[in-house]
Amino acid sequence: MLIEASDLIKLYKNKIWHNNIIILDASWYLPNQKRNPFKEYKNNHIPHALYFDIDKVCNIESNLPHTVPTESQFIKNMEELGIGNKNHIIIYSYDGIGTSPRAWWLFKLFGHQNVSILNGGLQAWLKISLPENKNILKVISSKYKAKLNKNLLTLHKDITNSFNSSNYQIVDARSTGRFRGIDEEPRPGLRKGHIPNSINIPFNIFIDKNGYFITKKEIINILENNKFNFNITTISTCGSGITACVLAFALSLIGKNNWQVYDGSWSEWGLSEKNLIEL
Repeated sequence: MLIEASDLIKLYKNKIWHNNIIILDASWYLPNQKRNPFKEYKNNHIPHALYFDIDKVCNIESNLPHTVPTESQFIKNMEELGIGNKNHIIIYSYDGIGTSPRAWWLFKLFGHQNVSILNGGLQAWLKISLPENKNILKVISSKYKAKLNKNLLTLHKDITNSFNSSNYQIVDARSTGRFRGIDEEPRPGLRKGHIPNSINIPFNIFIDKNGYFITKKEIINILENNKFNFNITTISTCGSGITACVLAFALSLIGKNNWQVYDGSWSEWGLSEKNLIEL
């Protein structure tokens, strides 16, 4: 699931990527960060990497930010990137782990078998003085098949239904300030607070200061210290379904696979006055 930069360079030296590996830059930023991830990609990226646009690989007809695409939309996006079902996909973000788990989850959601995340992202690649470039690879369109795995996805109605079930726990990966309604939301029009009965485990505590995932033992310790129930299904949520995938990836790393991601997250739940909230 995680690949180190030192292992990735071995694949380059053996030229394995020519036949099987596709590397994707899945960097993305909140609007208030005022950064342009595609511009950063064009200025500096791992050789042969393509740009995976989270705001494009989504349901473009939704009024919510980057919600899950339909099967046909995802297929079209993958074919435009020249991706085949048997490709080994390696995903990275500019600053570290970043938003690469969102792209990882989308691939898993649509049944892609071989997907990895570059631990430490582009910065890990640069730290060991590996080459980068500004050349954008010419893409040859491909044929792709996809089937949505509904077991990895939670929708608004599923959140409502979970209130009457003891088989689910909702874990909010936003910052503690946003979870408690102390800090402002980065998107206008959203109420403050969190989904009732949810617990708060901010996504960034799974990532060290250099942008690498912490160890499996450390992940388990964090979960245990935050009243996490390992025996029931976890619904991971956040602001717009991006950092919720960091928690999902962390759970997969420790072998806990009964999790789902709430696609709409707070961008959907916090928008309507009809939805119950807690502070």
